[in-house]
Amino acid sequence: MKAPRLFEWEDQTWLPGPVRDAGTDLMRVMWELGPYRTIVARLKEALVAAGSRTIVDLCSGGGGPVVAVERALRQAGLDVEITLTDRYPNVRAFQYARQSSGGRIRFIDQPVDAAAVPERLSGLRTMFAALHHFSPEAVMRILQDAVASRQPLAFFDMTRGTPPPPSMAILGNPLGVLLAAPFVRPFRWSKLFWTWLVPIVPLVMTWDVFVSGLRLYSVQDLQEMVASLPPNDYVWQVGSQKFPQSITYIIGYWQPNTVEEE
Repeated sequence: MKAPRLFEWEDQTWLPGPVRDAGTDLMRVMWELGPYRTIVARLKEALVAAGSRTIVDLCSGGGGPVVAVERALRQAGLDVEITLTDRYPNVRAFQYARQSSGGRIRFIDQPVDAAAVPERLSGLRTMFAALHHFSPEAVMRILQDAVASRQPLAFFDMTRGTPPPPSMAILGNPLGVLLAAPFVRPFRWSKLFWTWLVPIVPLVMTWDVFVSGLRLYSVQDLQEMVASLPPNDYVWQVGSQKFPQSITYIIGYWQPNTVEEE
């Protein structure tokens, strides 16, 4: 695991909330236009195998691809309840996701630690494009918390060393951020202020997208972390899926005595 552990602005506790929220709003657009809808079939398989119809999304940021994923799952014949959570909840973005989904997506407006998820939040724990934010030790804590709580998980991220999706190339540079900001919903005057008048958001986005590419884990990294977990009775799947960009995944679940079949 030799990926550089440079910092990302989004992770800093002192980053002003309006700047962070503007960044996560833009990230949501990036991932909505990206390749994550292609993993819907694998996510559906995990939900069915785990006997779950509830998703607890961790590190949701501005909502990521969850609205698109929920819609695709429904079109694939699987209705699920989804709850968005984050250490720094972007409440207006979460409200926008709830509205866009017709109320099928809910959210927690208080901070939620991915390595200490409250017991009341049960269901398949998902994470989209966020695992690289954590050190290997922190990833281990996140996995151990899910296993200790007997909750299934499905984490997806981009793959190191592969071309970024076009949306990342556009929103990962200052000009792309400047052009996109007025059209990203929910609309915020503060977003325009920190993007156009005081152009901090373009700099933050450019740096964070660049560093994200360096911090991504390989399939081997993920396999080593899963292998290092204390003995458990989970079924684990670790690998990558290439269409159109490569996506790494960790899927883990224990199978109830009776698994609901489709």
